[in-house]
Amino acid sequence: MAPDFIIIGAMKCGTTSLHRYLDRHPQIGMSRSKETDFFLAKQNFARGLDWYRAQFGNDAEIYGETSPNYTKATEFPGVAERIFRTLPDAKLIYIVRDPVNRFLSQYFHHTITGEAVIKPNQLLHSDAGRNYLECSRYHRQLSRYLEFYPLEGIFVACFDELRSAPESLLRRLFLFLGVDSDVVIEGLGQIHNQRSELQELPPWYFHARRSPVLRSITRRLSPALQSTLRRQLRHWPQRRLPMVDEGIRAELKSLLQEDTMKFRELTGMPFNGWSL
Repeated sequence: MAPDFIIIGAMKCGTTSLHRYLDRHPQIGMSRSKETDFFLAKQNFARGLDWYRAQFGNDAEIYGETSPNYTKATEFPGVAERIFRTLPDAKLIYIVRDPVNRFLSQYFHHTITGEAVIKPNQLLHSDAGRNYLECSRYHRQLSRYLEFYPLEGIFVACFDELRSAPESLLRRLFLFLGVDSDVVIEGLGQIHNQRSELQELPPWYFHARRSPVLRSITRRLSPALQSTLRRQLRHWPQRRLPMVDEGIRAELKSLLQEDTMKFRELTGMPFNGWSL
């Protein structure tokens, strides 16, 4: 079973919550693992289509997956073309938020997990910072897909609406996907706050999680046991996040202004709550 639609990003824009909401619709089946990362050449693409199809069930009318890495074109080139060659009729969903806030959220996330140890005053001059910027350049990221897919086949959603008016957003999204738009989804408004959860875990947890041997072991644990393990670790003091001053925020706005303007023009969406 291959998916009918893909949530292609963006990272730190509510993709986990959206994935869970869609999975509660009786006509929709989401991938068993939220992020298959199948279309990343250096990740799972070599596993082949049989592996990909096995990530989905067989008891729904349509299927979808969520992999925010699909809109990190600088880090992972060729994804849009790979998806099109495999799923030319797929519908795409791209959820976004204020580009500056998205950038900082990714920075904080990687600081917590130890994937990036960068002082704020060095952030914009680092390789990681440049990659964060690219993820917040929504027009540039979406343009890669428009080389293959028509704009009307891509649903652009805003994180602010997912948080403030999820019923309205989901109704339009269900219509886009061709499923019953009157279905009521339970638990709306419970935005998944991964940052708070991660801050409660000790630093060595993330180093262990990146170990291939330990990762292989933990993947064999049931989801319930993995959840219990994380809860047991949360007596550790939360780690403090780095302070980002207004000067850095102003520079981010300047660097992202042009792309954001093009994105508004492309989508026809005002994104009124954004800072730029």
